[in-house]
Amino acid sequence: MPRARGVGLVEVMVGLTGGILLLGALAYLFLGSRQLSRTHSDVSRMQESGRLALEILGGAIRQAGASNADKGFAGNVLVATEGASGAPDAITVSYVAQEGGEVNCLGSAVAAGATVTFVFAVDTATRTLTCTDGSGAAAVVVMDNVENMQIKYGIDATRDGTIDATYQSAPVATPTQVAAVRVSLLVSGPTANIAANSKQTYTYEGVDVTKTDGLLRQVYTSTFTLRNQAK
Repeated sequence: MPRARGVGLVEVMVGLTGGILLLGALAYLFLGSRQLSRTHSDVSRMQESGRLALEILGGAIRQAGASNADKGFAGNVLVATEGASGAPDAITVSYVAQEGGEVNCLGSAVAAGATVTFVFAVDTATRTLTCTDGSGAAAVVVMDNVENMQIKYGIDATRDGTIDATYQSAPVATPTQVAAVRVSLLVSGPTANIAANSKQTYTYEGVDVTKTDGLLRQVYTSTFTLRNQAK
């Protein structure tokens, strides 16, 4: 009968090395897939925030200056507020509530014929798009993960259906001549340490910006026609 032989030290070391390499590969794949999943989740959240925020802004802006058929709008169609040194802009739009009344951004009912006012701004401390009704009431959060909002205004002084020059920043000398409003939102992801090497460079309003906080960022821009002022 052949003599029984045990496992030598070399075989043990080879086995341990192979196991360690296998565990390392599995850990790498797990961490990579987890990072990829978090990235996809943040991108989806940013797309949702950007799309919904622009829908809410656009719905109000398009209505600016709307009035009853028997009389024109008697208030400020819009108030453009320019942020200092790249700080977020703000915009106030107003119109007359139509038949049946409406609900403002605070959830309050506005009777037909009364003025509906939306004041949109960005709270940089909480990275949120906020809205209030211009009465002095506390603003409510419209959308999370919004870092900045830059707004440009298209002027059509002759009402010929063509913007007179390039879109201009606030202040707007004659708000009733504004035919279109271009809104550009800077939206960030909710999770830190997602960007590669915690660093991301993006272009916002023609300026290249580099951030090192690890947050992903995307820019969403849309132009809205003021239906009641454009030809």
